[in-house]
Amino acid sequence: MNPPRRILINGLSIGSGGGYTVGRELFRHMAELRPDWTFTLALIEGHTLHDNFRRESLPTNAHLLWAPATTLRRVARNKYENDALVRWAIDNHVNAVVQLNGMVIRRMPIPTLAHFQDPWPYRTEAWTSRKDPVIAFLKRRAHARALRLAACCGFTSAYLRDLIVGRLRIQPKRAEVFYNGLPPSWIERAGGLLPDWNARPMEMASVSNVGPYKRQSLVIEALPQLVNRPGLEKLIYRIAGHCPADYRAHLQSLARRLSVEKHVVIEGRVSDARVEEILRQSRCFVLMSVCESFGIPAIEAMSFGTPTVVSDCCAMPEVCGQAADLSPVDDLPALTENLARALTDPTHAEQLRRAGAAQAQKFQWRQTAQQMAECLGGF
Repeated sequence: MNPPRRILINGLSIGSGGGYTVGRELFRHMAELRPDWTFTLALIEGHTLHDNFRRESLPTNAHLLWAPATTLRRVARNKYENDALVRWAIDNHVNAVVQLNGMVIRRMPIPTLAHFQDPWPYRTEAWTSRKDPVIAFLKRRAHARALRLAACCGFTSAYLRDLIVGRLRIQPKRAEVFYNGLPPSWIERAGGLLPDWNARPMEMASVSNVGPYKRQSLVIEALPQLVNRPGLEKLIYRIAGHCPADYRAHLQSLARRLSVEKHVVIEGRVSDARVEEILRQSRCFVLMSVCESFGIPAIEAMSFGTPTVVSDCCAMPEVCGQAADLSPVDDLPALTENLARALTDPTHAEQLRRAGAAQAQKFQWRQTAQQMAECLGGF
């Protein structure tokens, strides 16, 4: 049995719903698997997203450490990490640090597992402003430092590992793939009877952050051809996820220009319960993103027996396997055909549903947490 250890998980960089989920599930499951260890998650006081952790049900050996609200700013956060957080880790006899942003703290003398989750600095297709090349350069430089210094580098997919290691040409001391996963109840659902598909309304859905690189716009561009097909006249494309006001306006303008505005519903950020309801009632799930280190929304949809169509780039072919229809990122006719088939062909939809349910069961947070804890135990 491994001796008791103290693990610090640095979550100060958590800034999205996906990052929140990864941090929460690794934190919670590792604490459950190692009840004799102590786990501390560092968060920022007053951060709207981080404050949700106060309402989470956590094991007794899982604790929260709150950094001052001033660390919301990047420079202040960096100073806090290299000063107060380092001193806290030393004073509390921390044995290992988990960095959720694929970086290392310069002054941290404790072995670090740098967990990489973001391909954005390497995917120019996802850049939208003039500042992005500079920001990407700085992030790549920090990643290079982590590849050189971290005791272990973790990646959410083999795709992400090969992308970063290949681009930076630095071989880390140790590299591990830590796949994202699904909650136990979702795994159980995927292993049970598939919910009815024929009775679902004629709707397709995207559940993810909403932005240019997620390419909800491309799906809207497919709608004019789709709604002119028999049986799809009343098709609804439902979009759920955080959506900046300017991009919402762009999508609405695009739908009006294509005369499909009545077929597009943008719900914005919704509750977990609403996410489950959307995935359960949709006849098809679609994610045409060009920047995904894993693509958890597609696996989540599969657990509901929802036929899934995704882009053929990044980690999605690796994660979805044969359980989704892959669409070339810029091939609108191919996307239109894949969506029409998933929505209207019962035989094909059933094949995707069965393959998807089996694929979803491969990704379990408990297994990933076990793998990560074993890695940390060796530091």
